[in-house]
Amino acid sequence: GAVLLRKLLPWYNPLQNLADWLRLALGSAIIPPLLGGVLVVLLTPGDDPLRAFLIWVLSESIGALALVPLGLLFKPHYLLRHRNPRLLFESLLTLAITLTLSWLSMLYLPWPFTFIIVLLMWSAVRLPRMEAFLIFLTTVMMVSLMMAADPSLLATPRTYLMSHMPWLPFLLILLPANIMTMVMYAFRAERKHISESETRFRNAMEYSAIGMALVGTEGQWLQSNKALCQFLGYSQEELRGLTFQQLTWPEDLNKDLQQVEKLISGEINTYSMEKRYYNRNGDVVWALLAVSLVRHTDGTPLYFIAQIEDINELKRTEQVNQQLMERITLANEAGGIGIWEWELKPNIFSWDKRMFELYEIPPHIKPNWQVWYECVLPEDRQHAEKVIRDSLQSRSPFKLEFRITVKDGIRHIRALANRVLNKEGEVERLLGINMDMTEVKQLNEALFQEKERLHITLDSIGEAVVCIDMAMKITFMNPVAEKMSGWTQEEALGVPLLTVLHITFGDNGPLMENIYSADTSRSAIEQDVVLHCRSGGSYDVHYSITPLSTLDGSNIGSVLVIQDVTESRKMLRQLSYSASHDALTHLANRASFEKQLRILLQTVNSTHQRHALVFIDLDRFKAVNDSAGHAAGDALLRELASLMLSMLRSSDVLARLGGDEFGLLLPDCNVESARFIATRIISAVNDYHFIWEGRVHRVGASAGITLIDDNNHQAAEVMSQADIACYASKNGGRGRVTIYEPQQVAAHSERAVMSLDEQWRMIKENQLMMIAHGVASPRIPQARNLWLISLKLWSCEGEIIDEQTFRRSFSDPALSHALDRRVFHDFFQQAAKAIASKGLSIALPLSVAGLSSATLVNELIELLENSPLSPRLLHLIIPADAILDHAESVQKLRLAGCRIVFSQVGRDLQIFNSLKANMADYLLLDGELCANVQGNLMDEMLITIIQGHAQRLGMKTIAGPVVLPLVMDTLSGIGVDLIYGDVIADAQPLDLLVNSSYFAIN
Repeated sequence: GAVLLRKLLPWYNPLQNLADWLRLALGSAIIPPLLGGVLVVLLTPGDDPLRAFLIWVLSESIGALALVPLGLLFKPHYLLRHRNPRLLFESLLTLAITLTLSWLSMLYLPWPFTFIIVLLMWSAVRLPRMEAFLIFLTTVMMVSLMMAADPSLLATPRTYLMSHMPWLPFLLILLPANIMTMVMYAFRAERKHISESETRFRNAMEYSAIGMALVGTEGQWLQSNKALCQFLGYSQEELRGLTFQQLTWPEDLNKDLQQVEKLISGEINTYSMEKRYYNRNGDVVWALLAVSLVRHTDGTPLYFIAQIEDINELKRTEQVNQQLMERITLANEAGGIGIWEWELKPNIFSWDKRMFELYEIPPHIKPNWQVWYECVLPEDRQHAEKVIRDSLQSRSPFKLEFRITVKDGIRHIRALANRVLNKEGEVERLLGINMDMTEVKQLNEALFQEKERLHITLDSIGEAVVCIDMAMKITFMNPVAEKMSGWTQEEALGVPLLTVLHITFGDNGPLMENIYSADTSRSAIEQDVVLHCRSGGSYDVHYSITPLSTLDGSNIGSVLVIQDVTESRKMLRQLSYSASHDALTHLANRASFEKQLRILLQTVNSTHQRHALVFIDLDRFKAVNDSAGHAAGDALLRELASLMLSMLRSSDVLARLGGDEFGLLLPDCNVESARFIATRIISAVNDYHFIWEGRVHRVGASAGITLIDDNNHQAAEVMSQADIACYASKNGGRGRVTIYEPQQVAAHSERAVMSLDEQWRMIKENQLMMIAHGVASPRIPQARNLWLISLKLWSCEGEIIDEQTFRRSFSDPALSHALDRRVFHDFFQQAAKAIASKGLSIALPLSVAGLSSATLVNELIELLENSPLSPRLLHLIIPADAILDHAESVQKLRLAGCRIVFSQVGRDLQIFNSLKANMADYLLLDGELCANVQGNLMDEMLITIIQGHAQRLGMKTIAGPVVLPLVMDTLSGIGVDLIYGDVIADAQPLDLLVNSSYFAIN
């Protein structure tokens, strides 16, 4: 039965309506008694099982209906309700009347239970549930005791009463019906009244502009309106799962709970407070809370009615006002602002503390007009008095600046005042402030002087300076900018920048639409930007833009500085042309030719085009040089260069590779077309008549062609193929054109093609000679402190081949790795110990292929670590183009202690511009650049630029080979740090140097 009741009835209020009572009857007075009756019949068999079953069921049902409701409803605080005298008296009186009349009904009336039913119904109407069920139990107990004492009470109704009151049963029928009718009418009327009250309350609560809620005594939200849900950000369902304690700001919770305790205990009837809640987003919001308590008729607290008004904006406004007042107070104190008031009719002055401090007047002195007037500097008194008098007459505010005399000198004061009018509209008093403006005045004066100096400076410098605002409109131009643009400052003010500055990319290039679109990856002189003057003419310029910012970092515009680099850019173009062209013929030189070849080779795989490479070698040119002189040879080369150029397409590249050798690149050209072009050139050269000093000289030419395609696009390989084909032409009778074929072999020449096996044999087995070239300062040529090493190798036929020629014949990068490895192993095994003992500095060559091998670099570092040679004595000569792809390997060698020498500097200006500090220790200039520096101004200028750049980067320059003393003097005048060549010392084998030298101081 207990289990059924727990399942069927709510725990917090078990008996709320008739349905709950029916479930109570089912769970306690029907199912358990029936089960008990069945068990009695089964376990205790007797003569009359039906009688035993009915007795058991009825007795159990009566006991359950009498006792179980009391057990369910009883709570300890119910006893406290009877402290109310009225409830106690009514309960006892009803109990006495019910018991008395029930006792009389049992003794004297027929059908006594009908009368008892009427009495119990009257008790149920009069009393609360708990008291009514208690009377039911008491009545049942009394009746059962009377029946047990006198069973005759259940006999036939009293005949004497029936004879005198025959219509009594009708009365008994009507009494319960009338009573229940009136009770139900009163119940329905009360329920209607309650429903109307609830509707009014619900509407008032639901549509209230402020939040309202019913809150349980434990803090749970029972019901809430839309305004509260919007305020807190929760739905009604979500709020029912929370308590007000969970949403209250911790600092306000204790105060709120104290007020709740006072409300429950009856000390107060209601309370209100400002408190903070957490909303759904976790933000803290302010509310004005008003709470009242709803109690039961017996005084038991039922729930709270809470009104929660959103005062978040009010609090925020209060906070803003408070912060504003704090800022005003702080500003007045920090800004030296004094507040004063002047009541005119009583003529009373009121000053705050800061006013006395500003005027340096003791606080005990009472301020008045005379005190203030005497503080004002005599020169300002008349003007100050006039401004104040005029303001009083015109009834208008005034602003006044004057000076006062203080202990340390003069103080500048700014006074601001407003008038306060009375009811008649007359000025009643003045309310104003005084501000100390001394520092501002001094700062303005300093700024004015600084501005004047700045304007004078800007007017005097050689660069154009233009200031613009955030809208890119001009606010200032100096005279140089006026000259270069053709606009005066008055005309340009407020005009968009690019309207005034007509800037193009190149002389005839597109117009610059964005001043920030310059190519910052290029140097100042390289940027081809041209400024066109409105009055005619143009300037090659370089410009820089610097933003103008306030103290807090806000951008207010920019300053544009424009430099006229016309002459510098012209010189750079000349230098660039000199570095990439042959000085004699004005054709491309070897470095430029190799660069164009690399570019062409890189596009072969993507374009799938075929190209041709042609080597042309003049025949009998040496005879002209020997018979007519070098001047005649130079003239012949120039004429032949012009002749060959005239027979080529605009896309073809013709270069002088050196001496009487020429190279020709024919892009997008097949073999037959290349043969046709080369044959025309060779025929024209063979038929050319060169006249010098009245004599006719004839020369010839031979050419070799190789095809560049997807299967043949390695630079060293195609150069070697063209060289082989050219040699085959010369060897086959001169004046011919030969297409490269793999079977072509030249057996008896330094330029012969070696097999791969022969190349490996030369590297691994043949003798390797290291030649040392002394390096010294051109100012002290005898002090040699560094030796550059070049290599000589012996072929299998016993011919001596230099390193560069040998490396150019390589078709496999592994050959370069092997040669570098052989050089380093021989050096450390045979010479390192002796060199370390003598303290000599040695520079060994390291190829780009070797530098790209991490294994080889690690081997070199390991050899150095295991050698007695100090790392600082080992210098590595590395081609300068290695810095583009192998900067990490170069840096690794520097960290190991080696000194780095970049060679071939000057061939490619792009590589030269890529140099940065700490990349290398020395720059070895290209030999062709130094050969004729004494007579070539462009070479001299280029070396001067390289020397200056190297000095800024902290590097030293090495030039050579220098054969003539005049070249040494020219390089010394330029400032080159070190040179090598015959003017310094003859080249000698490294082993001879080691065995003959004593020691070096390094």
